[in-house]
Amino acid sequence: MTLPARSREGLCHHDRWRVDDMLRDQPDLLWEDPVRDMDLWRHLFAPDDLVRVGNLCRPACEAMPAEWCSGNTWSGDAIVTTAALCLPASVLLRGASRKEPMSRRQACEAVLGRLRAAGREIVMIVDDGGDGLECWIDPKPGGYPVYSKGRCPGGRNNRTGLVHRVLWATPATRIDWVCDEEVLKVAWAPGALPGAGRNRLENLRRHLKSSSLQTQRRSTKL
Repeated sequence: MTLPARSREGLCHHDRWRVDDMLRDQPDLLWEDPVRDMDLWRHLFAPDDLVRVGNLCRPACEAMPAEWCSGNTWSGDAIVTTAALCLPASVLLRGASRKEPMSRRQACEAVLGRLRAAGREIVMIVDDGGDGLECWIDPKPGGYPVYSKGRCPGGRNNRTGLVHRVLWATPATRIDWVCDEEVLKVAWAPGALPGAGRNRLENLRRHLKSSSLQTQRRSTKL
């Protein structure tokens, strides 16, 4: 995937979406927990989606950590859908220029900050165990499935020995599978609201946003 040049040109420290801010926004991720991180990644998919982790293809609910994982669902060797597209550090920083001195990790934060400011739908950010960050994004609705591969959350970088830690994840990954199936039944029902034809993650995020707005309105009335 090619990112717009403006997301990587003349990077400054004020562009950065800092890891400290990501963790402050989601305090449940402040401590390292590979089991939790793998579970968050699993919830990018439906429980019975066939996913590829390492060399194994199995239902998402049964997937175990490895060094690499795919953001696709599979049928044998064929890609069915792209649930999340991974942008590794090499892609985030390809052709990047810096106005100010910064490390590789800080440059990744700056690109992520610009993507976030531009409204790109980020679903997960992962420490790649090698002084870089990886970003998983929601593909465009209705887009053709493309191959997606990244560091597996909860897995380990074989070169450095460090664990791939989730630093930020869309709140949709915290929805229990039983609950999210109920949400999707409503979203995909005949006569559902316009835009409900989007993918699974997008529908879950729309539901969370709607619920949050309704809560705010009730609080305002009180």
